Amino acid sequence: MVPVELDIQFIASHPELTSERITLWVNTALDEATSVYAEAGLPAPYTQAQFTFRFCDADEAKTLNHQYRAKDYATNVLTFEYGVDEAGTVSSDIIICIAVLEAEALEQKKAFLDHAAHLCVHGVLHALGYDHLDDEQAEEMEGLEIDILQRLAIANPYLS
Repeated sequence: MVPVELDIQFIASHPELTSERITLWVNTALDEATSVYAEAGLPAPYTQAQFTFRFCDADEAKTLNHQYRAKDYATNVLTFEYGVDEAGTVSSDIIICIAVLEAEALEQKKAFLDHAAHLCVHGVLHALGYDHLDDEQAEEMEGLEIDILQRLAIANPYLS
């Protein structure tokens, strides 16, 4: 298990979203992602993690998305990945918009907590360097997300 320092900030909240649940999702994502390296016979490029999760409202999400991605809408999750420092700590700020999370869960007919877990896992994987800029990257990242969510007893989020 990779030690993680987790700072959770609730600027906006939801009654089902708890620090305990978020911690479980983050630890599970880190463990599963780290096991990919072990299965390949490679050491993970990090030995510990430091993440800030900030749950915000639509205004903050829109402002950040505009400022950092030049997109003028509130997005579901933004990950600011800072890489791995000389001590082996991978660090990141992960911003999740509660309003978008709620709307997407309803629209996609998913349980709120299942979608919240997926967005947290997605953010952690971005923090670890995963991306979905092309089909090959997307397939790798989505496959890992599916595996992690399965460990959490959550169905594949990519099935309709």
